Amino acid sequence: MKFTKYHGTGNDFILLREEDLEGREESETARVLCHRNYGIGADGLLIVKASSVADLKMAYYNQDGSIAPMCGNGLRCFARFAHENQMVTSHQFQVETLAGILPVDVSSGYERIRIGLMKPSYHLTSPHVRRALAEGEILSLTVNGRTYDLHVLFLGTLHAVVFTEEEVPYEDADGLCHHDFFPQDINVNFVKVESEDAIRLVTFERGVGYTLACGTGAASAQVTAHKLGFTKPSARVLVDGGILQVSVEDQVYLEGAAVCIAKGEMEIG
Repeated sequence: MKFTKYHGTGNDFILLREEDLEGREESETARVLCHRNYGIGADGLLIVKASSVADLKMAYYNQDGSIAPMCGNGLRCFARFAHENQMVTSHQFQVETLAGILPVDVSSGYERIRIGLMKPSYHLTSPHVRRALAEGEILSLTVNGRTYDLHVLFLGTLHAVVFTEEEVPYEDADGLCHHDFFPQDINVNFVKVESEDAIRLVTFERGVGYTLACGTGAASAQVTAHKLGFTKPSARVLVDGGILQVSVEDQVYLEGAAVCIAKGEMEIG
């Protein structure tokens, strides 16, 4: 099977055209390809499909084969893959995702790909949460004897934002991600405010664990920090994999690089 691998600030993905699957089941293919020991290794699999409502459609699977509605770093990699392989000819185009039709702009080059995200939703109900959460409500959860205050929102996918000065133990991050309050699990973002122009972020992603970066996590963190008055409308988000720029305008915009790592073939039985 032919593949191309990219990363967006260290968040790595395998890119395929739908025809490259040759009829294989998508979720199982994701598990095989993304395995760090027995496959190519990646945080997720992105599949380019035809769309009847946009220029292209993006299907995204986490490392464990679960479906995710959207991925910000993944969408930038998807945009570069589609553009440099001439699946689209314009520098600005629309991509259908499970989180809606989202705009992409590669006119500033592959080092500064800009994507638009859906508007955040703060009123959450089933199946995302056990009980309804209202906008502005802070959810306090205790794991391993330690209590964390979560700001929960939906921005293409479900996220929790936790402001903390301390390093969070892995077992706590995992406990919050898989807490019973979230029937489908949740991405958890641990944020330290550096200044009104910058925040530092570490994200524990459902289906993956800690990653070097998470695009929708970066957007959720900056949206929440700005909403609380900690940051300006546009701020840098410092992640282990690099720097992302998030702007809160008419909608939320995420900007960053997409880097091609490798191209090749993998033998799949």
